[in-house]
Amino acid sequence: MRRFVILCCLAAAPMIAHRVLADDAPASQPSTEPAAMDPTDTDKLLAADGQTVTVEGEVAKANWTKENKRFFIDFKGIDRDKGLTVTAAGKDKEKLDAGFDGDIAAKLKGAKVRITGKLEKYKDKPEIIILGPEQITIVEPAK
Repeated sequence: MRRFVILCCLAAAPMIAHRVLADDAPASQPSTEPAAMDPTDTDKLLAADGQTVTVEGEVAKANWTKENKRFFIDFKGIDRDKGLTVTAAGKDKEKLDAGFDGDIAAKLKGAKVRITGKLEKYKDKPEIIILGPEQITIVEPAK
């Protein structure tokens, strides 16, 4: 009988150890990245006025003005007269270019990007101002 009890204990030990270890394993962590909004959904963006938001989409156009005073990112499918404006000041050109291999405009055009920033209403349109390269993530490079 003693032998039977010892054999049962030895047989059950791996199952018990596995169960204990599985219970102690950390649960998978939820993503810390905010859910991305559609940059073409102007109404939803306007409703988020004053909040930090993340938008994700394909860049149709990315360029500095002729005098390098402003940088603009236009997402595919956006009416520039009514939709989201993503912009940066010329004073940030050096650090923005440095963050994207020396030419942010070339790196972003045609790429799928994720941009996070404070959304503000400007002239009845949603706008995000880029202050640094850390606000922009390339999800898929241009094809």
